[in-house]
Amino acid sequence: MRFLHTADLHLGAVPDIGKPWSKERAEAVQASLRRILHDAEERQVDLLLIAGDLFHRQPLRKELKELNYQFSRLPRTRVVFIAGNHDYISDASPYRDYPWADNVTFLSSASLASVYFEDLETEVHGLSYHRPEIREPLFDSCRAPADGRIHILLAHGGDALHIPFRPSAFSGSGFRYVALGHIHQPQVYQEIPAAYPGSPEPLDRTDTGPRGYILGEITQKKTRLDWVPLSTVQYVPLEIPTDTSYTTAQILDAIRPQIEKHPQYIYRLHLTGFRDPEVTFDREQLEAAGRIVEVRDDTEPAFDLEALAREHANDLIGHFIRALSSPGDPLRKKALYYGLQALCSTENR
Repeated sequence: MRFLHTADLHLGAVPDIGKPWSKERAEAVQASLRRILHDAEERQVDLLLIAGDLFHRQPLRKELKELNYQFSRLPRTRVVFIAGNHDYISDASPYRDYPWADNVTFLSSASLASVYFEDLETEVHGLSYHRPEIREPLFDSCRAPADGRIHILLAHGGDALHIPFRPSAFSGSGFRYVALGHIHQPQVYQEIPAAYPGSPEPLDRTDTGPRGYILGEITQKKTRLDWVPLSTVQYVPLEIPTDTSYTTAQILDAIRPQIEKHPQYIYRLHLTGFRDPEVTFDREQLEAAGRIVEVRDDTEPAFDLEALAREHANDLIGHFIRALSSPGDPLRKKALYYGLQALCSTENR
């Protein structure tokens, strides 16, 4: 029995809102579903499993109609999905009474329910969110029946606010596969077996690395899992260590080769090291160099604190250094540097 497992598509999300490429990213989120359905058909999978957060927020009825049509076009694949904490089933949700196509099963119950496919000898279990937070560990005692069937569990959550559990807790539970959702970073636990496929498209700057889905096959003896890359876009950390010789132009020269090599990527620029105390790097110029969603400047002005303290032993600068000097306290250190920049620039004027 072959299956494709995805989660956290967040249809309707608009990543990097306000950025020039935001509309393109929103369209890519929508296109991720089409690519997954295409791959499900191409790979002739028996089950398409969607472990929650199919939508980024409460879906509209017209969106369910479009979704249902796309699902119905899979001639040999059964679709089973649950609602997560983003697209939870509210009192007024069209999820409650939507008439799904024959090949679609929505496990909409707030308690564990299942659907059995006799020809596949497979039973899929799961529950849906009916509120945005569920703090109860609903899966702690969840075990598959010992009835000879293939049992699969759809489980959305894994943190303190969203059905807390550890994937290792499913080891020995009797499920041939636990299809997880909610965590956007791909994580595969072959020994359980279980997996978070991750979001098929990166949704914000924290979703670094490749994106994709799980392709699985269950035989009598084992469950095989393969993570399949899908998205062509990645959020990529780009760290530039600087020294006192660096200017904004030098940083631009350092990052341009990487940006030109992968112009489709979106970058999180992180500046580290030291800089000339009289230099401030121009964030606007750096952001304009390409698809840079974030500029984080953690550089430190290269003050000689001992020399400054001696030179200004009896004035405000010396008193300020002595008052805020505290080894190992990053907050006081940052306040010290900001204050010294202001005091030294005032003195220079």
